[in-house]
Amino acid sequence: MRLLLVAAALLAGLLVPPSRAWASEIRHDAVINGVRLAYWTSRPIRPTDVPVVFLHGGPGYNSYSFRMTAGKALDARYPMVYLDERGSGESERPWRGDYALATLVEDIEGLRRQLGVERMVVAGHSFGGTLAVEYAQTYPGHVARLILIDAAVDLPGAMESWVQTLATQFPEAYAAAERSDAGKALRALPPGDVCALARARMAFVGAGTATLPDGHVFHDRQQFHVAAAKLEQERLDAQSGLHNTGEIGAALMAPESNFICYSVRHPERLRMPTLVLVGAHDQAVGVAPQRALAGRLAQATLVVLPDSAHFPYQEQPAAFLEAMEGFMQHH
Repeated sequence: MRLLLVAAALLAGLLVPPSRAWASEIRHDAVINGVRLAYWTSRPIRPTDVPVVFLHGGPGYNSYSFRMTAGKALDARYPMVYLDERGSGESERPWRGDYALATLVEDIEGLRRQLGVERMVVAGHSFGGTLAVEYAQTYPGHVARLILIDAAVDLPGAMESWVQTLATQFPEAYAAAERSDAGKALRALPPGDVCALARARMAFVGAGTATLPDGHVFHDRQQFHVAAAKLEQERLDAQSGLHNTGEIGAALMAPESNFICYSVRHPERLRMPTLVLVGAHDQAVGVAPQRALAGRLAQATLVVLPDSAHFPYQEQPAAFLEAMEGFMQHH
């Protein structure tokens, strides 16, 4: 989206279209894991580098807005890599429709091999945080540091946050959801079935937001604390000319998918230094799941930015960069 989850890229050659050309960017296209993926580097990556690989949210968003904001400052400090994930941004949509998390993890591993480096700093925002965690659990030896930015690390916990947003900020819509079939189904569920509760809460919120004149206002309230930041994010999205097709989101949220039940399964494998950074007003992924995950990790640094929601790099850019720099230099 800009919503709770996001991804990636397509085309060919090393040329950036003139309207998007920036001196610090090098555009690459490579067939990785059977799909043509687009990625950008701040400079040529050397085998001795430990690049920072940024994974965007969505699912199905793109790396453009981050590259054009925080990325400009980070490019001057670190060898940066920005991937548009499969089916997202300028990357190819897989003709087999394969968007399994395990496949997306192998895309990242394929990117590492393509770059020719042994280790990476893996940074993920929102759904990109899911991918960063999954990659780090699968290939911990290749992850020097892990950076989770308002990461989707606990979908059932996020659904609790969605219901709370509806209750506190859209009380009429919440009341309508309570009266709906989705409300009755949610009340009928036993408290112990985390997966069923996550599905039911998503349906409940859907029933409530369907009564709003514009459902986008609900997600905007979850994701932005600063109105000007929302407008700037929308300007960058329009400037990029990229759109979320919804294909990857539909695949991950299909009835047969268990992504709505996702949470970090093996925190014990995440022994590398990890920055967990979240906006205090983020109601899209929720602050509580970020605190809980940080408490389970061996070398976690938790930073809560007080005047941000889901897009801290847009809402508090100086504080965001200070947190990144402090983590990279001192941990």
